[in-house]
Amino acid sequence: MRSDRTLINFNCPNDLMDSFDEVCDFKSMNRTQTLIELMRDYVVNKSDEIQKWNTVYQMTGRKPINPV
Repeated sequence: MRSDRTLINFNCPNDLMDSFDEVCDFKSMNRTQTLIELMRDYVVNKSDEIQKWNTVYQMTGRKPINPV
């Protein structure tokens, strides 16, 4: 078993899951591939946002947020 992975399990509204499955099928990707891609994009976008806030925090003497 791979130790660098974690199983994620969560509830999702049925209508969203149905639409998500259609998109995954269209893109010829499985749910895992698609969710990982979405999560990576989200982390990159939010990391930039956190970095901007950290700059503001440093300028105002507040404690920076932990970088991602």
